[in-house]
Amino acid sequence: MLIAITGGIGMGKSTVLSQFQGLGAKTLDADDVAHDMYLPGRPAYDTLIKRWGGGILSQDGTLDRKQIAGIVFQSKEELAWLNSVMHPLVRNAIQDVANEDARPLFCAIPLLFESGWEETADKIISVWCDRETQMQRLIARGWSREHAMDRLDSQWSPERKLLLADYAIVSGCSWQHLADQCRIVYQTIISSII
Repeated sequence: MLIAITGGIGMGKSTVLSQFQGLGAKTLDADDVAHDMYLPGRPAYDTLIKRWGGGILSQDGTLDRKQIAGIVFQSKEELAWLNSVMHPLVRNAIQDVANEDARPLFCAIPLLFESGWEETADKIISVWCDRETQMQRLIARGWSREHAMDRLDSQWSPERKLLLADYAIVSGCSWQHLADQCRIVYQTIISSII
């Protein structure tokens, strides 16, 4: 069983995922899976270098995600190409982990709807916060407002994702309120499959 956790960047998906992990859930983050695919010897490494050349490499020989982001968030064609390479690799890796045992997998999948994966999820949780909180979080990561807007413009709106989800968690609140929401959603999902 796959429980997808989605929402825009800076919405708090990783925090919610860690809350579920603390409650005993088997968890995975699609971003971590994608980053693993960028390592030397992994499936995407040579493909991306062939497309964009050695300029996307860091000094240590790994793919420089900032360089790649600079390419794809300036060109819809390049972003579409990158997604066509990465999405099948990430999707297969997530399915492999989900199939390892009978426990449900709670997986953060930021681009669940954008990539058309919603039908693979048994339940969808959307994490939401207001736009100003989201922007403050992205700026705290060291992003410029312009870079943040470029990234936000490439994704579905958080409200659209919220409308399509089975459950919603509001992350622009106190830690205790967030923990309470996660506990309630987790218990509801687990009790529905027992």
